[in-house]
Amino acid sequence: MLLGIAPVRISFAGGGTDMPEYYDEFGGNVVTTCISRNTYVFLTARNDSHFQVFSSDFQVHSKPVTYKNLKSEKGTELVVSVLKYLKYKDGANLMISSDVPAGSGLGASSTLAVNLINTISKLQNKNLGNHKIAEMASHISRNVLNWPIGKQDEYIAAFGGFNFIKFEKNNVKVTPININKSTLQELQNNLVLFFIGNTRSSSDILIKQTQRLKNRNNETLNSLHFVKELALEMYHSLKNSDITHFGKLLNDGWEAKKKFTAEISNQRIDDIYDSAIKNGATGGKLTGAGGGGHLLFYCDPTKKKGLIEKMNSFGLIHIPFNFTGRKKVHNLYDYSKM
Repeated sequence: MLLGIAPVRISFAGGGTDMPEYYDEFGGNVVTTCISRNTYVFLTARNDSHFQVFSSDFQVHSKPVTYKNLKSEKGTELVVSVLKYLKYKDGANLMISSDVPAGSGLGASSTLAVNLINTISKLQNKNLGNHKIAEMASHISRNVLNWPIGKQDEYIAAFGGFNFIKFEKNNVKVTPININKSTLQELQNNLVLFFIGNTRSSSDILIKQTQRLKNRNNETLNSLHFVKELALEMYHSLKNSDITHFGKLLNDGWEAKKKFTAEISNQRIDDIYDSAIKNGATGGKLTGAGGGGHLLFYCDPTKKKGLIEKMNSFGLIHIPFNFTGRKKVHNLYDYSKM
């Protein structure tokens, strides 16, 4: 049995500029990191040439079928698409799962795509580089499954760690952000993550955002230009181990993000966010495309307990996490050799 483990991410700044509809013309910047919440791929070889797929997140099970008869269905479409793209025909039982709900804004689907490609390609004795894996995962998501998503999730999952990622039309550059240990620990201690309690499909939000881009909507364009520069400012601050203005930068980015499209936020999210600011947070943001999922706040450690209690009163769930280091894609364990 093979077990692939890959961490999901939190994007701090620049989200939206990783969409080709934007960066092909203007270039994009994001600051993002992996965290200690994972996706999992369990793969066991079969004695026949059939495939059986389980998705615990979607509670879906597809009965054993041949490679030729594999069909994409809700919950198993990612597995089937990767198998087809890599032309893996030897037969296997695959189960996918994650520590976070689907549609919760932490990039789980893209991370699973990277996880699947790395795991299955190892069975094919392919040694794919991080860029290749990220590009394959992005191609499958965008061009095979037609998901209107950006590229940052695939790249952060493939490279791991804390990174500044620059997107251009024909190039993606991943630069590790080397923060001294004490500053990194302080930043981690000052961040608080909450699950709102509802998930959402990012597709509708991103489709509307893309349409506004195509229509050259000034509010959307100017907001994306702003968060691109804000990501660069955050990168330089972190590179210099200066987190003094981190909360303010998060807040500035959130205010700009809400202008991408009206569906990014709603009255409940705005009320929760305003209450968090009144109860110790200096800034925050909704992770992912918007509309639901997780809220991240920057808060003085002395005020964290009160912030958590207040957010709990709204029905939010505190999600403890740690930053994870830069790794070779993810951990892959081969239990057949044990």
